[in-house]
Amino acid sequence: MGVKLDEPELGEFLTSGHTLILATTRQSGEPFLTPVWYVYANGAIYFSTPAKTAKVQHIKRNPRVCCMVEDGERWVDLRAAVLNCDAHFVADDSAEAQEFAKLIASKYAAFRPKLKAAPKTTKKHYSGSNALIKLTFAESEVRSWYNRKIRGMTD
Repeated sequence: MGVKLDEPELGEFLTSGHTLILATTRQSGEPFLTPVWYVYANGAIYFSTPAKTAKVQHIKRNPRVCCMVEDGERWVDLRAAVLNCDAHFVADDSAEAQEFAKLIASKYAAFRPKLKAAPKTTKKHYSGSNALIKLTFAESEVRSWYNRKIRGMTD
């Protein structure tokens, strides 16, 4: 038995994960990491972000991204999936965008901040238009592990 997550395990892990770390590339070639809330649906990862953010500009310039979802505090519980992806912008008025809006609202309902109480600069940042981004990946572009799957590694 390997430590790699099999397809059903990967799907469950991506569905239940809370925060995705997104790596885009700056114009200088440096990596740029950003945490985002996301949903995994229909074999793809979706996230929404203000349209004027650096990550959107990076994706417009280079749609190849890398992302990671991880969990576990003790070594034996460490689990992660690292995916090389192609980023695609999804039209706001599409059925796909409507499905995403429902899924993200449901998944993060208990975690959303009350923006009415936020500082003006925060309100301004989140008041503009958003970009919905879909990340697609091939199975060959996934690296995953779960230390609990190592033979003999239990509590």
